Amino acid sequence: MDNPGLYPSAAEPVAVTGFSPAYVWLRLSGNRAVTAAGLAALAFVLLALLVPVLPLQDPLATNYDASLSAPAAGHLLGTDLHGRDELSRVLWASRTSLMVGVMATALAVAAGVAAGGAAGYSGRFMDAAIMRTADVFLSFPVIIGAIAVMVIFGPGRNNVFIAIAFFGWPIFARVCRSSVLSVRERGFVKAAQGLGASRSRIFFKHVGPNSVGPLVSYASMMVAGAIMAEAGLSFINLGVQPPYPSWGLMMSEAMGEFEQAPWLVIVPGAAITLTALIFILLGAGVTTAANPHRADSRQAHRRKSDCPGL
Repeated sequence: MDNPGLYPSAAEPVAVTGFSPAYVWLRLSGNRAVTAAGLAALAFVLLALLVPVLPLQDPLATNYDASLSAPAAGHLLGTDLHGRDELSRVLWASRTSLMVGVMATALAVAAGVAAGGAAGYSGRFMDAAIMRTADVFLSFPVIIGAIAVMVIFGPGRNNVFIAIAFFGWPIFARVCRSSVLSVRERGFVKAAQGLGASRSRIFFKHVGPNSVGPLVSYASMMVAGAIMAEAGLSFINLGVQPPYPSWGLMMSEAMGEFEQAPWLVIVPGAAITLTALIFILLGAGVTTAANPHRADSRQAHRRKSDCPGL
């Protein structure tokens, strides 16, 4: 049974049709929603990387005389309970979210691809052993498993992406295995086998590259899931520790002051929502571009529904 938590389900086999970066880029560039999501994701990444050189106030500097100040010229988003500039803390927290999202996804993809590739291209015993292990991990909601890991190893930013990746790799193992099983039965793989190519050459030159598409789309969605998971862990004080900024931690610290300073909760909450939505839309667009037959079949179904007499 797949995990109904933060990450998308991989219960259905992924329809692999090959992965051509140029072809995928052509399909992505023709989709306005995906283009907008891609530009927004690029803007978020650039902003997070450029925060240290922006003319911002020190996000850790306290000024209790200006505690809970309303948004004004000196503090565009006001100040928090300790008088720290909210705009500076929101922007610095984006670096935390980006690092956790990218690192957790990279670790999960690496482990999942290794496990899924071995399962899909090895014998039945190896396949069964790896998939049953993945099923054990998938039986736990990711956020619950991450909380358990954080309780054992202690709070901290580095432990956050390790905890998320520890329970996030099975989804990539399932997707990679499904892709490999589909691709290895295609004609060009059979032709390479007939020409005497080694198993390793076939896997790395033919099977692996043609199994990338679904992994890219799921990776984008996992970045969104990891950002939300980090915010949730920080909200319950198991993630990034004070005084360092994190969107979830900022919301947690401001909950008691919501009636007096609602912007302290609304702004980081909106940042979490918009950032996650951007990466989810980007992942959905890559899924459509990498699996054109699925999109074409849906469009045909819609046309048939609109014209029942055809």
